[in-house]
Amino acid sequence: MTTHRRYKQNEYAVSAVIGVIIMVAITIAMAAVAYAYFTGMIGGGEKVTPVISFTPNVSEKTIQVASADVDANWNDINITITNATTFTHLVKTGVLNAGDTIDLRGYPNPLLGTVTVTFIHVPTNSLLGTYTIENV
Repeated sequence: MTTHRRYKQNEYAVSAVIGVIIMVAITIAMAAVAYAYFTGMIGGGEKVTPVISFTPNVSEKTIQVASADVDANWNDINITITNATTFTHLVKTGVLNAGDTIDLRGYPNPLLGTVTVTFIHVPTNSLLGTYTIENV
């Protein structure tokens, strides 16, 4: 008993070698995209908190910028000034430079008593510092 099978030849099929080459090419392309993504070449860049240091002067009732990164900007800094009864924001604009001073006595609505000043970098939501000055 013999069985005769006829195979229908498909002219539209891709050779096994070409199929393997295509699969390898797709795998390499996926690995390249994954590498670029995980090393930070593509995608959004990380926002970095600038390094800014402040020096409070208790006798003069001021807070001075001791040092700041070159690209620091006052527009990115949220300055909150509070005392026992009042909560207010100080708005400063422009480039933040070492030597800039915040005079707590010269503020349009001076706060009296113990005053706490908080600096927050808004783009990264990072606390830059909190300073308390008494007897303003």
